[in-house]
Parts: sequence; structure tokens; C-alpha cells
Amino acid sequence: MKRIVAGVLLCATTGMVHADVTVLDSDSIAAKVGHQVKAGEKRGVPLKLASPGPRSGEINLTDQSGLEYFINTNVTFSTTSSASGAASEASYVGPVAATTSAGGTTASTLNDAFDGYGALCLSFDGGTGACNSGGGPKSPVGVATYIMYNQNGAATSDCGGRQVIYNTQAINGIDVSRRVYVPTDDSFARWVNIFTNTTGAPVSFHAVASNNLGSDGNTVVVTSSSGDAIATGADNWVTTFQDYSGTTSSDPRLGHVLKGPGSSVGLASVNIADGENNPFWSYPLTLAPGQTGIIMTFVTGQPSKAAAASQAARLTALPATALTCLSTTNQGQLLNFQLGGNGGPAPTAVDLPSMSRLGAVLLIIGLALIPLYLRRRRNSSR
Repeated sequence: MKRIVAGVLLCATTGMVHADVTVLDSDSIAAKVGHQVKAGEKRGVPLKLASPGPRSGEINLTDQSGLEYFINTNVTFSTTSSASGAASEASYVGPVAATTSAGGTTASTLNDAFDGYGALCLSFDGGTGACNSGGGPKSPVGVATYIMYNQNGAATSDCGGRQVIYNTQAINGIDVSRRVYVPTDDSFARWVNIFTNTTGAPVSFHAVASNNLGSDGNTVVVTSSSGDAIATGADNWVTTFQDYSGTTSSDPRLGHVLKGPGSSVGLASVNIADGENNPFWSYPLTLAPGQTGIIMTFVTGQPSKAAAASQAARLTALPATALTCLSTTNQGQLLNFQLGGNGGPAPTAVDLPSMSRLGAVLLIIGLALIPLYLRRRRNSSR
């Protein structure tokens, strides 16, 4: 009986290990499928630069829908919307069913989503954007100083090559680092901006997202989480697209996810409007000594305006795929999303290993046999 129980449990354990190896292998395969593109080049089509200057490298990651993001890595020149961690561009790798002005669809390889998206700057004197290393407007009067997160050396990656990790930059007592993640099982790009107060006193500042859309002056706000086409600080998400030229539009329809419902930190400013080529938004942060806080944002590209709105709304609820490759500790440091409430599911403390169906059956049989074995052993010892 002892040998039978041991054998059954061994088989069940083997089933668990085999299932885990399968998951790991799929991540490795995804990493191998990812590819590098020469600087300044994308499938033979020149990439547009938001600012003149050399390209310092990028990583190309494609999401489940076939939208390929070109993520800036070691940017070595001064820039705003195309700084370290920004997406210089996003294009579909093949034709999709793009909607037309008449309400139908046409097969089109939508491209030029961005000319720089998701760059980051900090202001410590009340500036709420737009990011400008030379200063910019500040309410009520004066000039705000914006410090770009940029020129931080080579980036690394984790999560099977799906997440780009950027070095820490010390900015006025705040250690700033970034991670950009693109999944294979969902349709979005995610920015995780990590801020740690390294001083002995509270520090207040604004974190500003800097962007340059491929839709340029033809940008149209479609809708928002409040149901209208006006972006305000109360909105959790906003969608935009490049206005139709004739009956078609050549750019992906975009959903910008800025925050979740019930979050502890909201928006200090938001500037997303019709005809706006450089939308931006900002967050007011105050960190206690030693405190780490995280601002997380998403963008999704879709073939239709309706799909962009649906996916943006879905992401504010933080489905499981939205938290992939984000540690439990980091999830607890989110400031513009609330976990475990209206903002999404509570993080799990332990990730259990996956198990094949056969392994589960054998484990149940093994557990059922243990009491029989113990009873037989007691009877034999009498």
C-alpha cells in the first residue's frame, strides 16, 4: 500500500511540474518571437521622429491584436514626448477590419498611432504640464520647471522579454524608475512609473505624461468614461482617433486609460482635446519619507472607436491580464488605481502552480487512499 500511495503522489506531482514547464516554455517562445528592428527603420518604412536627432535604440513588442509597439530604450538626446520609456510608434503588423465613416469596415493596416507616447516629466514648483525642459505655463503666473525622465542608460527586460525595465533616475530627492509591458494575451501597452522619496521629509510634486499623437491636428475626442466627448479630471479614460479623410482613417483608434475608480490619487490636469497633437495629463503626489508610490497608465489601439472605448473601460477594472508581471508589493503601491474595491480584484498573495487534469485526478485518488493506508497500518500493529 505504501508503494501505491507514493507512486500516485509522484504522478500527481509530475503532472504539476509538467504544467508549469509548459507555461514557462510558452514565455520563452514569446521572447524568441520578439524581434529587434534597426534604429530608424520599421519594416522598410522610415519612423517619424518627434524631435530631430539620432535614434538610440528601441524594443518592438506586439500585443494579442497584432499592434506592434516601438518602445524607446536608451535615449541619449534631449526630448519630451520621445524620451526614455515612450513609444515612438505603434502599427498593426497586418490588415485589420478598420471602421469607415459610413459605418462599415475595410481591410487596412492601420499605422502611425504615435510620434512619441508615454514620456514622463516631474515638476516640483506646481507645474502641471505640458512637459517642457525650457519651462512652461504655470497657474496662476510664473514659469514651471519640468525635469524629464531621460538619458538613463541601457534598459533591460523581464517577464519573458515582454516588460522593459528602465534604470533609476534621482530627481530632487525622488528616485524614479519605469517599466513598460506589452502582453501576448491582451491588447494594450502598460506604463508603471515608480517614485520613492529618499529624503527625510515629505516631498510634493507633479508627475506629467507627455505625448505626441500620430493623428496630429486631426485628433478627435470620441468619448470618455463620463459618456461625453470632453476630457476632464473626473474621467478615468478617454478615446481619440484621427478624423476621417474621405471615408477612412489610417491610424489606430486609441483608448487612453488614466486612472481607476476610487483611487487615492486623481488627475491634477488633463489636456486631451479635438485638434490637440500633444495631449498631456498630470498627477499630484506627496510621498512621506521612504514611501514608494506608483502611477500606472495604459493605452490600447483598436480597429474601431467602439472597441477602443470598450477595452479602455475594461482596463480600468484591472482584469488579471492588466496586473501580469506586477508584483504583489507593487500592486499595493498603486496610487491611481484601487485594488480590491471598485478598481479591480484584490491581489493574491501566492500564485499556485498550474496542474494538468490527469495530475489533479491522481492527486485526489492519492489523498483518498491515505486514510485507508493509515487504517491498515494501525490494524497490522495491533
